[in-house]
Amino acid sequence: MKDFLSDFTLYKPYLIHENFKKSDKKFSLPFDFIGQTFDYKCKNEEEIRTFELELEKASEDYFNSFLKLEKELFIDNKLDYTFKLVAKCTSCKKYHVEIFLHIYSDNFVSRTLISGRPPVPGLGFTEKKEDPDAKLFIEKVGINPQRKIESKASITKYFNRQTTQWYYKGLNCISENYGIGAYAYFRRIIERELINIIKDIKNLPSSHKAEIEKLLIAHEQDPTLSTIYDNIFEHLPYSLKVLGDNPIKLLYKETSQGLHSLEEEECMKKAKAVQRILEFTIQTINEEKSNIKDLRDLIKSIK
Repeated sequence: MKDFLSDFTLYKPYLIHENFKKSDKKFSLPFDFIGQTFDYKCKNEEEIRTFELELEKASEDYFNSFLKLEKELFIDNKLDYTFKLVAKCTSCKKYHVEIFLHIYSDNFVSRTLISGRPPVPGLGFTEKKEDPDAKLFIEKVGINPQRKIESKASITKYFNRQTTQWYYKGLNCISENYGIGAYAYFRRIIERELINIIKDIKNLPSSHKAEIEKLLIAHEQDPTLSTIYDNIFEHLPYSLKVLGDNPIKLLYKETSQGLHSLEEEECMKKAKAVQRILEFTIQTINEEKSNIKDLRDLIKSIK
C-alpha cells in the first residue's frame, strides 16, 4: 500500500485482494486507511517526508452509518465507490494533500462480507447464495494539489520552447497514466529532434566526425531511409555505447510505429522507454560538452 500511495499515477489500478471472498477485508472500507503512512514530498520543507492518512471529517460522518455502507458502496452488487482522504506531513505538521480514491471489485461482493451483518430488510437488496471469487482494486482518481511534474533542467535547456512544451506534456501524460498521449508527444520530439541530436553527437571529440557526416549527407538526400540510425553505432563515442545497444536506433525504432496500431498499455511502455533513452542520450552529450569546456578553461588558465 505504501508503494501505491507514494508512486502510483492517477487511474492506474492496484490489486488489493486477488480473492476478496476468502481474504480479510483490509482496505475495503474508508476507515481502513486511517493511520496509513507513506513517503511524499512536503512543499513546506522541500524534502521527502512521511505522510499520514486521515479520513476527511465529512467522509467519516457520511460512511459512519450502517445504512450508507448498505446502500452507497455498491453498484450492480459490486463494490464501487469513491471517497476522500487527507494526508498530512508528520514533520512540518502543516502541509497536506487531498487524495481521492476509487475502490471497486470485478465481481459480485456480499454486503454481509463488508458490513459483518445481514442485509437490512426493505432496501431491495438480494444476496446471492454463492459468492463468486472477486478481485478488489484501488486507484487514485484525484490529488490536490496536483503533484508537480519533476523534469530535468539539463533536458529542458537542451530543447527549444516548442519541444520543451512537448516534453512537459509527455511527462504530464505519463504521470496521469495516459499512454497514448505520452507516446504521441515523445514521437513528436524524436521526429523533430533526432537528427539535431545526431549533429550534436558528431561534434563531440570522441565521435567519428567524418563518418557521421557522411551518414548525415546520405540522410539529407533520402530522409525516408533509416540507414543513419542503423549504421551510426560504431561511430558513437564510448559514453553512448555503454548501454550495449544503439540508443539512436532505439529512439527511432520506438517511435516509428503508428499510434493506431498500439493499445494504451503498449503506448505507455514505449513512452517511458523513449523518455529514459532520450534523457540518457542528452545528458551524456551535455556531460561531454561540459568536460571539454572545463578542460579548455583549465588550459587557458595555465598558459
